[in-house]
Amino acid sequence: MNETTLKEAHILLVDDEVASTCLMTNFLNRIGYTHLESINDSTRVFETIESFAPDLILLDLAMPGLNGFEILNALRADRQNEQIPVLVLTGDASSKNKRRALAAGATDLLVKPFDPSEVSMRIRNLLQARFLQLEIQEQNHLLEERVRERTCQLEAALADLHAAQRHAMQQERLSAFGEMAGGVVHDFSNALMSVIGYSEMLLTNSTARADEATALEYLRIINTAGRDGAHVVSRLRDFYRPRGAADVFEALDLSEIVTQAIALARPRGAKRASDKAVSFQTDLDVKATANGIGAELREVLTNLIFNAMDAIPAAGVITLRTQQRDENAIVEVIDSGAGMAPDVRERCLEPFFTTKGDQGTGLGLAMVFGIIKRHQGTLEIESAPGKGTTVRIVLPLSVHSVESHDVTVACTGAYAS
Repeated sequence: MNETTLKEAHILLVDDEVASTCLMTNFLNRIGYTHLESINDSTRVFETIESFAPDLILLDLAMPGLNGFEILNALRADRQNEQIPVLVLTGDASSKNKRRALAAGATDLLVKPFDPSEVSMRIRNLLQARFLQLEIQEQNHLLEERVRERTCQLEAALADLHAAQRHAMQQERLSAFGEMAGGVVHDFSNALMSVIGYSEMLLTNSTARADEATALEYLRIINTAGRDGAHVVSRLRDFYRPRGAADVFEALDLSEIVTQAIALARPRGAKRASDKAVSFQTDLDVKATANGIGAELREVLTNLIFNAMDAIPAAGVITLRTQQRDENAIVEVIDSGAGMAPDVRERCLEPFFTTKGDQGTGLGLAMVFGIIKRHQGTLEIESAPGKGTTVRIVLPLSVHSVESHDVTVACTGAYAS
């Protein structure tokens, strides 16, 4: 703070003696203060403060009308003027008078007669403190304005963010619905492939048509595939839903389900080149029975068989095994394919995760997981690069042994559809 700023301060002198105000005015003029105002009628002090806006008040205490103590009390009660520094100039040197003046709100106090140099230094110090206080108030005001502006900007940005989030959520829901529809198309296409494959055999193979037993077998497979396809479409709303009261489970021979799933998958295997032929081996236990929905379990096994085919780059073998173990029925799908890397094994059951590029939807194994969960079963997947993959389904043997619990997954290897 420079000297010029201090000398431009507004100083108000309040004393009932004209000689005192004239003497102090002359003294202040000599040391460079030019913005001075003096009053001898103390009752005019507040209207003068309003018009003159002093930076410092030099105040006498013993005055008729309003004395200095009353002026101090009124000043400190006025929020607009309470910060104005007041230097009391008094002829009463008693300690009681000093304490009373300071208690009433005097900033500093000098006793008459006083040393001019001391008065000058006291005034200077008080003005420096006053201007520093005003500067701090101005800075605080500017900071408050900036905070308000920034708050408005942040509120606007937050509103924009919420709007963007709502838009993104809408887009994600639409995208998820599209992906879900893609999953249904994936499984429906599997069922449709069996219908097309066996119907083409009947249309193009007169020998098959002439053999009533063969024709009936093909028609039974087509009928089963068609019913399974209808069930897939109806399950669009059921993705990952828990088992409901409307889900009627019946006792199923898992070996029969495996045989039907192989029959449904054969047309796709037949389209592979001769040097990439895939053969099926079975090891079936007639005691492996479980309660469930046949169409859903056939869908599970068909998905797993197709995945096994995709995992075998050349000729290979897919083994399907059923067995009874303790109170569980076990179904295993084992392929001689390439196996999976650890990072893929970790993500094998994530919806929409696929290693097949545009050829896969990433919903095959996710749908398998959802179906097995509704059957209160567990899904175990073992795989290693170059060692093939084993998918193991563990289901309760009977409805009486079924308890509601979450499906567990031992994902030590997998392939993603």
